[in-house]
Amino acid sequence: MRFLFSFLVVALSLAFVITAIIYLLKRALSDVSFPAPSSASFQTVLEELRQHIKGLIPALVPWDEEMFSLLSLHQQPARQKGGPRGITSGYLMSIFQEPVVAFATRQWGKQKIVVARLVDREFVYRIKEKDAEIWLNGEPFAVFSNQALLSPDKSARVLARLEERAEERYSELVLAEGRTVSLANRKKAVGPNPRAAVLVKDLTRKEEDTALAVALLRLLA
Repeated sequence: MRFLFSFLVVALSLAFVITAIIYLLKRALSDVSFPAPSSASFQTVLEELRQHIKGLIPALVPWDEEMFSLLSLHQQPARQKGGPRGITSGYLMSIFQEPVVAFATRQWGKQKIVVARLVDREFVYRIKEKDAEIWLNGEPFAVFSNQALLSPDKSARVLARLEERAEERYSELVLAEGRTVSLANRKKAVGPNPRAAVLVKDLTRKEEDTALAVALLRLLA
């Protein structure tokens, strides 16, 4: 058993390293990149989404240490009038039908911009094909590429890796700290209001931010 455990640790570490190398090579060789985050056009779209979502925030239920385990797959469209065209907005609900995340999305050329707002945090996503840049509370947080969540700096340190299991009820998100979070596969979900994630108790704030970044991306991309 000790040998098997050691082998699994080595295999997981190797997978993290390989993922980072693949991302760095892809980033170096690609002719297509995201526009600079400070570009005026991107900031204009982002501000439109933030203004649109502002009216949804007062209805949100406070996010506490139990709420991640209560997050469901259910979305409720927002009932808003006016505002820029092309914006889709609404709430992610808890299993008790409480609004816990407000979101607004807009297609921007070949990219999709998403703002997901909790009472105490804001995630911003800029999605292109299967890659996504992620900001947390206005600061660069991570890049999701090749099924891995990577730090946004040049080191591309692996923060988590998603093991897709499309034929099962859950896919596994393995955090760099060693914990595993199970994220629901929508097509395999059962019940009227299934949970979006399980095995999320006792996460640190940093671990929760990491797991939430991927969970919300799967729900809103």
